[in-house]
Amino acid sequence: MDVNGSNYFLLREPEDFSNATFRMTWNPSRDALTLAPNQALRLPSPTPAAALAAWTAATPLALDAFGQLARLSADRSGVEYNAGHAFRQLRDGEFDPVIAPTGTLRDLALGGDGRLAMPWSDDANAHGLLVFHLVRRWQSMCELPEAPLRAWVGDDDTLWCVSAGSLMCCRGQPLPLPYQAQPERFEPLQPNPDPLAMRWQQALPPGLSALAICGDGAQLYVLCHAGSGAQTVLVRPAQLRSDLPFAHYIVDADAPFAIDLAALAPRRLAALAPRDPGDADFAQRDCAVLEPVERPGEDSGLARLVRERHPMLSLAVPRFVTSADRRVRYQAEADDELPTVEPRPRLLQPLRRPAFHTAATGLMLRPLDSGRPDTIWHRIYVDGCIPAGCHLQIAVRAYDDPARRTRTPLILQPRPVWNPLPSELPFAAGIAAHKPGESGLFEILLQRNDGPVRRIAGRYLQLQLRLAGNRRETPAIHALRVYAPRFSYQEAYLPELFRQEFDVAPDATGPANGADVRERLLAAFEGVLTPIEGRVAAADQLLHPNAAPPDNLAWLGATLGERIPGYWPLPRQRRQLRNIGLLQQWKGTLGGVNLALDIATDGGIQRGEVVVLENFRLRRTLATVLGVSMDDRDHPLTLGTGMSGNSIVGESLILSEADAREFLALFSPELAAGEEVEIVERFFERYAHQVSVLLHGRGTAQREAVETVLRQHMPAHLQWRLFETEHPFVLGTAPLLAMDTYVEHAPAARRVVIDDTRLGREGVLTNPAAFSPRDLNAAHGAG
Repeated sequence: MDVNGSNYFLLREPEDFSNATFRMTWNPSRDALTLAPNQALRLPSPTPAAALAAWTAATPLALDAFGQLARLSADRSGVEYNAGHAFRQLRDGEFDPVIAPTGTLRDLALGGDGRLAMPWSDDANAHGLLVFHLVRRWQSMCELPEAPLRAWVGDDDTLWCVSAGSLMCCRGQPLPLPYQAQPERFEPLQPNPDPLAMRWQQALPPGLSALAICGDGAQLYVLCHAGSGAQTVLVRPAQLRSDLPFAHYIVDADAPFAIDLAALAPRRLAALAPRDPGDADFAQRDCAVLEPVERPGEDSGLARLVRERHPMLSLAVPRFVTSADRRVRYQAEADDELPTVEPRPRLLQPLRRPAFHTAATGLMLRPLDSGRPDTIWHRIYVDGCIPAGCHLQIAVRAYDDPARRTRTPLILQPRPVWNPLPSELPFAAGIAAHKPGESGLFEILLQRNDGPVRRIAGRYLQLQLRLAGNRRETPAIHALRVYAPRFSYQEAYLPELFRQEFDVAPDATGPANGADVRERLLAAFEGVLTPIEGRVAAADQLLHPNAAPPDNLAWLGATLGERIPGYWPLPRQRRQLRNIGLLQQWKGTLGGVNLALDIATDGGIQRGEVVVLENFRLRRTLATVLGVSMDDRDHPLTLGTGMSGNSIVGESLILSEADAREFLALFSPELAAGEEVEIVERFFERYAHQVSVLLHGRGTAQREAVETVLRQHMPAHLQWRLFETEHPFVLGTAPLLAMDTYVEHAPAARRVVIDDTRLGREGVLTNPAAFSPRDLNAAHGAG
């Protein structure tokens, strides 16, 4: 809502720009609506029979995060890896080979936290999934009801397999250590609560056979064929639910018959087709890219062929490489860089030579609903880019009755005018880069092009976008904001005789009447003044700690008498500014020091990493002090763990002559006399005006910041010392239990490094997620 009370409709997401044309599309790399790519593709054209034969013979290849390769053995019964020397048999932590229990392995899929999924079958009655963990070096197996063809591993370690007619979901893993049952004790019915097993099975639509499976984290994609050459991409959420239906997307007729699928980006798929047998020079070298889009009024969508070139240098095997980093690679032939490795993985890259459609017109499928009849639609702001030689125009139609939508003509609006503001919203940054006349904020005053009254009125508003480019450049629309109802200066401020009194038919023609001319003339001033008024109304944002621009924080702090270090992270600066009043009010007190330290350490006091302790609290009397509460719930040394037999009988009753004098020092030093005065003074000499600051865990790394705060906020008469420890503990309890008693989220252990790590105190010996950790560790000199 702007300062005049007009609301706006925001179009910012890809679904907001849904339209029926394929000449404009949402470009994920630019985060904007643009003209669709229109490069001349060089695609192979294999027959379905030849492609299916190549699919049967194609073998998988896996690449870990360290460049080590894995493939199936010659008889497809096991897995071999190459760590830079030669291919060797893959073995687990017990040196047992990773092989299929029976039959042959059908695929390799690498993902999750380092899991290699290998579906297997004997083509008879035995089918299953073999999983090998690259870090923990275990292998586990579960049975499947059908022969699996392909597999994919999700980021959450879910294992997905497809057979010819179903999708199967598997999860689980073995226990971290071998478990030995003992007959003299009760044993669980199932020692492993989460074994590897198939959780559910979902049938594919009738008539479709699966060829490949992949995912982008949020969605699963299954490539299928119907036997006659027609192909379909089935899409469903990658959730652990068997009741979610598949969405059907018919593969574009211009796309080749693909036999493998990989996710380039969310809802952007690379579809690999085998090489044409007669293409000796590999001229038809492009990999097809598909984009699932909805088709209005139809049950199935379209896996549209994106006219964007992704050329391959060569193709040894028509299968994508399953990679730990999720980047799409293909299996290329050997070259001078790796003459002994064939096939070798190569990244699939787009051709850096843009070419777009020269024009496109798209009618937005989702009308805007103001909720009120006869709404006067006011203005459109475009956050985008219109390069030289490109054009953007918007046509609109407004109506009250949805049945009249198709009978209401579209009205072409004036071309957008560039606005020097980054955004009409107060102090908001624009999405597009600021370039005068070409990029940034554009505005359009909504109006008819003919008739006595040229307002655009109606409950609903539908937009039509018309983009034009020069083939190398394209307009880009990052966001649209459509304002309604119109705030008219004429209607709000002028006498009634100046206001619009006519309500003519929408198709009326002729010159505009005086009131309409005056309204649109005043709208030109309103368009300039409203953003200014909005900034004035929102000027408090410039001073509020949570909203002030970063450049304002330093002088705001100086205005309030506090210096805010410019090298601090922005959230810490804002928190310091919010608490300046409390810091000044509490300065020199324990609460003020704790607050200043908590700000400087980003919550170190709250997490218990920094503890400010007055030294007299270290002195704990063994006497029974009747009448004094000994509750230690807030005591930083014991945190409520102390046990006391103290009883409250009266205001004060001490059953210890030796501690009576110290009790006087604590509670009533003025009552001491004679020898007791010296004892009281010695007590204060030993414990008063001294502070210990304990640093442990991550707090030790912030010693310099803690010292700076203590110098600024500690009273001058106090003496303070810092004590560091590597392990968090409760001082009064840890020595008694001989264990770490402080509960926290332990940070991930760092990797052990020779001559640097102290074993038993830091670091953990773990394997990297590699096919051969031994070769990798030998190369890096680490454990």
